[in-house]
Amino acid sequence: MKKVLAIVGSPRRGGNTDVLVDAAVAGAHAAGAATEKVFLAELTILPCLGCGYCHAVAPGNCCREDDMPALAGKILAADALIIGTPIYWWGPSAQLKAFIDRWYAFLGDQSARLAGKKLVLICAMGDTDQATARHTVGMFKDVAEYLQMEFAGQLVVTAHVKGEAAENNAALEEAKGLGLHLAGV
Repeated sequence: MKKVLAIVGSPRRGGNTDVLVDAAVAGAHAAGAATEKVFLAELTILPCLGCGYCHAVAPGNCCREDDMPALAGKILAADALIIGTPIYWWGPSAQLKAFIDRWYAFLGDQSARLAGKKLVLICAMGDTDQATARHTVGMFKDVAEYLQMEFAGQLVVTAHVKGEAAENNAALEEAKGLGLHLAGV
């Protein structure tokens, strides 16, 4: 059974990003995957210090004492990741950026443990111009390529007011389809 881990970078539970991620999780679950969803706003993820501890002193382990080690274990145990973030000022949320910066510990010998995992990105934004998400989408495509993960798809949805995504049946179906794809359907 495949394991799909969803990581929500929105500061709002029940917001547009969360709703879209839920649809993707439902698709993966319907296809028989074991699923789990993590809400970054409910965890303590401290910023990376860039100190090199995770490479020079304790490979793969950070000197920061927070919730990241447990989350890193879940990432390494998963076959696929669904990452959701709202787009704020052409980039991901602060919660998601702090989280992705901590992936620095995955470099070196640890990066082989991410190779082959699938990654899907889901973004909600207030703008109607899809180019507004280009930096975030590009960042995740580059991260996936660098870590030899498979960037398995993206969904960028205009949903400015809370609740808009829940009314967008086409976007919900597309999110569900991404989940199905992650689970191998």
